[in-house]
This record gives sequence, structure tokens and C-alpha cells, in this order.
Amino acid sequence: MIFFICVLILFSALIIGNTIHGVQTHPPGHWRTGFTYGAPVAIPIFLMALLIPFGVWRAEDPSRRAYHWSMPVARGPHTIAKVFAGWVWLMIAAAVYLAFVIALAMIVPKITGEAVRLGDTAGWEWIVAFTAPTLGYLLTSIAVIGSDHAWRWIGGLYVGYWVLIGCLSAFGMQDMGQAVRTITDGAYGLNAAMIGSARDAASASSGHMTVRALSMSNWLIAMPLWILGSAIGVTIASFRHRE
Repeated sequence: MIFFICVLILFSALIIGNTIHGVQTHPPGHWRTGFTYGAPVAIPIFLMALLIPFGVWRAEDPSRRAYHWSMPVARGPHTIAKVFAGWVWLMIAAAVYLAFVIALAMIVPKITGEAVRLGDTAGWEWIVAFTAPTLGYLLTSIAVIGSDHAWRWIGGLYVGYWVLIGCLSAFGMQDMGQAVRTITDGAYGLNAAMIGSARDAASASSGHMTVRALSMSNWLIAMPLWILGSAIGVTIASFRHRE
């Protein structure tokens, strides 16, 4: 919590300081930041959510959870209850982060003389501030709950994913490499589930996975599927140790 608050203070100081410097060093009316809230602004809280399970289960690897045996409920429900408690704290942090971004989006235009653009944000993008960290929290929780070596699983899967794509491309199997990349960059991949990212027609026809726009339709399909799949994974990991 202390680290989170310090990061918000540092982030706000950098943005406001950079804005004041820009206004002072540019002719009046020529400095525009365009700072406002949008779905991509939820990426920092998503990244933070990836680390939260390590704090929730600090020094409580599966092999160190013998205290669960002394509880009046089985280990599975007890684990689910603790995961839920961590998620509640994460949602509080997400609400604080969203309020922080809204405050900055109102302060920065006052300095530059721009109009506040919060009204331009689509309704579904506000929900992303809570669904994106939920997804990140659940994804990491699977490894943290189910293994004594969560970092190895997470790092191994991440590195292995990009190594596989690189090997496929090196051996001239670009089509297969692009198919593998749909896990993250596809129409219903991780990026779509996180912030509703989508490719425009030009990038889709050329085969490149460059994100060009946001799509509510992609997000509405990908987000529930990824969150449901992650929740199932957490449940399986919670009930895996039934000693």
C-alpha cells in the first residue's frame, strides 16, 4: 500500500511538473498533452495486479500452508476466501487509481488551457479499470496458489511463449507464429480481454499484430472468457492440495 501510494504521488509529480515545464517553454496555446482517461490507462493497474498475489500469499507457499488444517473449513474454500479478500483490496486500489487519474485529467487541462475530455471516454472503458486488474490478479494467482515456485512458472511460460514465436519465424513458419500470437494479440486474445485492443483492416490484411484501435465488441467477448477461464484455474489450484 505504501509503495502504491508513493508511486501515485511520484507519477502525479512527474506529469504535473512536465506539464508546467511544457507550458513555460512553449508559446501560449501551443502545448497540448491530451491527457485523459481511456482503457489503455488501466494497463499500469493491470501490471500491479500481477504482483498482488505474491503479497497476499507472502511466505505461504503450498508446502507452508499446514495452518489450513487447523481451520474450521477445508483448504479449498479457505484458499478461495483468501483469494477473494485479496481481490477486494485490489478493487479498492483500482478505485483509488481511477480517482487519481480523473483528478489528473481535470488538473492538467487547467494548466494548459485545454478542455477537460473525460466526457469523450466510452462507458465500457470505465469498467476496464476494474476488469483489467481482476484478470491480472487471477492469472498470477493460479501459479502462486498452485506452486511453490510461481516465478519459475510465470517466467518460463512468458519466455517460452516468445521463444516459440521466434523459433517459428526463424524456420519460416510465419503463419504458425502469427497463429500462436493470437493468444495475446488476437481478436479475443489477452490484449482484447485487458483493454479491448483490436487491429484495423490494414494491419489485419498485412498480417501484422499492431494494435490500432479499441473495440468494445472484442472486449465484451474476450474479457468474460479470460476471466472465467482464469477463475476456473484458480479454483482448480485451490482444491489441488487436498491432504
